[in-house]
Amino acid sequence: MKKTFIYLSMAAFAVIGFTSCGSDDADYVPPTYDVVLPVPDNAENAVSYEEIKGMGMTNNGKTLEDITFTEEGNAIVKVGDKYVSSKYTYADGVYTLTGAVTGTVREVVYTSRGASSENTNISIDIEVIIDGQTYKFTGDAEADTKTAVELLTNTDLNNICRVWTVKNMSLSLSGDVSMMKTYENGDLSQLGKDANENGADLTEDELAELNKTVISLEFTRSFKLFLTYKENGKEVTQCASWDSTDFKDFLIKEISEANKFIDNDSKVQVIYNAAGGCTITFFTEIKGNKTYKAQLIVNLV
Repeated sequence: MKKTFIYLSMAAFAVIGFTSCGSDDADYVPPTYDVVLPVPDNAENAVSYEEIKGMGMTNNGKTLEDITFTEEGNAIVKVGDKYVSSKYTYADGVYTLTGAVTGTVREVVYTSRGASSENTNISIDIEVIIDGQTYKFTGDAEADTKTAVELLTNTDLNNICRVWTVKNMSLSLSGDVSMMKTYENGDLSQLGKDANENGADLTEDELAELNKTVISLEFTRSFKLFLTYKENGKEVTQCASWDSTDFKDFLIKEISEANKFIDNDSKVQVIYNAAGGCTITFFTEIKGNKTYKAQLIVNLV
């Protein structure tokens, strides 16, 4: 039943994330509108510095891997295999970080943010707190910058690239296991419990893996998405990347190693609504001791 669990929780992750207009009917899909959402305040400052190389980028056995500045003013730093989130402000080419990450990142050579990927030089002076331990990274470095080619020009790209929180989600199962239920939050544990009550046969370990509550999901123009959830009272951030040709149908890829919620190349569809939100729909077929189809619809605001 491990595969059953992976696909069920994959559906939960992929759909945990969008709209302000929902329905109690899991089969309900709101009509498409030409929605134009306000562009986030930091959209023009959003950039991701990846594959950082240079002096002083390793501290206490940990390597600074990349730094993402998002459209919503979040700075998400990867140290080793951990992602740490803070806030940032931007002025005169300098990013100033506050929170679990403090310090500055400065563009030594300014690069056009219209390119999908190019190399740049940056000056880094930050401290990162991970599990109570502080890591300091100081020095000049080289990094690849990654932004969207259609930066600030595509309405649907502008709409998706922001922080989304769960309003409600609906799960329906059909086949050997049959159920339909709506949930008013992002608590994944209840999905597993209800599926089991309807004969899904998830194990105790599999149910324990679903003991998480989703807080937020953020897409960025640097083709990343960050999932933040609460587990055992602690907030955890996970990362994946995404690809799209129309910014309505997304292919989820390159999941963080510790993330068990979704497989590479999983597909989600986004439909915006007149209230200014959107709905993500995910379909999968679950095969284990039993075979059934799952449809998960998540409404985000």
